[in-house]
Amino acid sequence: MPTYDTNVQRAFSSQDTLLDEREHCSADPEQLAAIGRAQGHQVRVRRDKNEYALYTVSETRAETPDTIIRMARVGRARLTSDASEIPEEFAAIVDSQVPHPTCRDDEAEDSSEFVERLTDDGTHTGLVAIAPHGGAIEEWTDRQAECVATQLAAKGVSCWRCKGWREGGGALERWHIKSQEINPASFPLLDSIFDRGFTYAVAFHGFSEDRILIGGAASGAAGDALKQEIQKAIQSAIGGDIDVDIATAADIFNGDDPNNIVNRLANGNGIQIEQSAVARDNYWQKIAEAVARVYDDRI
Repeated sequence: MPTYDTNVQRAFSSQDTLLDEREHCSADPEQLAAIGRAQGHQVRVRRDKNEYALYTVSETRAETPDTIIRMARVGRARLTSDASEIPEEFAAIVDSQVPHPTCRDDEAEDSSEFVERLTDDGTHTGLVAIAPHGGAIEEWTDRQAECVATQLAAKGVSCWRCKGWREGGGALERWHIKSQEINPASFPLLDSIFDRGFTYAVAFHGFSEDRILIGGAASGAAGDALKQEIQKAIQSAIGGDIDVDIATAADIFNGDDPNNIVNRLANGNGIQIEQSAVARDNYWQKIAEAVARVYDDRI
């Protein structure tokens, strides 16, 4: 995939899209275009063989030289193993490749890589189950999306997921991209189904709160009924050990942003399921099977 040598430098105070954003960078638009990328796309930035991470190009600006990219301190911290010494400037490589194109899952885990997977029959439009942060990023979420697709395989349900690992820990810091910023142009398999127009989409996620939160942009009587049915199905499946709530506007992780990839895949009719580590570790399969049963009656 096309790359270019870069010099990573600190963000200017006027770059509002970079400040306090660990996943954002800015770059020169002509250099981006030369590697097939643009504002809003994702790129890899590699400092050396051990330090690399994904970033969203949140803005473009003409640079001199045009190879400079900029990040806030928290962004640069993703490319250093010593958090106490984060340089303001260092050499790196900007790579247009986001998911590795050929790694098997075991190879990706062994080599601290990031891969994209798709199960799809090329025509199904009823339901897509997704997990953008699988592998060791938000553990078990990819298995949940796969479980839904397996449970509903007779109906041809589609499943898109990404999986990332990092030896010694830190997959979240290296590979996480916000769901509302995931750009299909940077994910070839996602791009292949992006305009399919699914009736339903459900996304599995992990978060640090000690509950399960059902959100997404699905709304109105039908959307509310769907969330309530999923809530009851999960509560029944896990026996009441963990609170299962329906998200409100006050919840940070309510998943209702129209740019959230789960909402875009289903024309605004997405469901996002955020889960604590305990929920995923102990009940990932029961939760996924409960969700599958709900959708089985709808597609």
